[in-house]
Amino acid sequence: MNLRYITATCALVLLACPAVAVAGILLDKSVVDFKPDEPPRQDVFVINDSATDKAYVKVEVLEVVNPGTEQEERRPVSDPDKAQFVASPAKLILPAKGRKQVRLVNLAAPGSERVFRVNFTPVLPPLQDEGTRIRVVVGYQVLVLIHPDKPAEKLNVRRDGRTLYFENQGNSYVFVGNGKQCDAKGENCVDLPGKRLYAGNTWELTLSHDTPVTFTLTNFKGARTETY
Repeated sequence: MNLRYITATCALVLLACPAVAVAGILLDKSVVDFKPDEPPRQDVFVINDSATDKAYVKVEVLEVVNPGTEQEERRPVSDPDKAQFVASPAKLILPAKGRKQVRLVNLAAPGSERVFRVNFTPVLPPLQDEGTRIRVVVGYQVLVLIHPDKPAEKLNVRRDGRTLYFENQGNSYVFVGNGKQCDAKGENCVDLPGKRLYAGNTWELTLSHDTPVTFTLTNFKGARTETY
């Protein structure tokens, strides 16, 4: 997921303001899975896409509480002595066209499923001259999924006419994606929205037709296609 930040000192018409070019960054992955049978550390590479400018990047860890529900909270992990998940280093300086790695480490003992998000935010250097400027900063966010010690799959799916009901009764996430449905003639096919269902999450989806619908379900076991 991209995070977009815009800072501007324009008072009236933004389009009339000259823009300052800012070095962009890229990441080599957007989702990181920590499985119970693998080492508790993984690396994310940050790449400076600019051919001329250095990139300064701040790294911040957020713990996701009650993920996928209306009560979801994203709490910054600010106390390193109590942190159960860390990203190091917390600050990066990348030369033009350079790349550096950030190590993600799970420090907690195996237990229930946990979810974190890690922000990678470019830091703007001070302006060298005064005047009206627009500066656009594009940051990125990595989703971190820490599987339980013994993942168990149990996705309950029920259909009532044109309504699908999903309930994840297992203890690990399931991503419901690549949904597709066509009309009775096999025409007018539409792509359906997807959703990541964490343990205990529910989801209700209204369909356009009475015909079967297919989804790809992805979890710790891999991916498979199901028809409902």
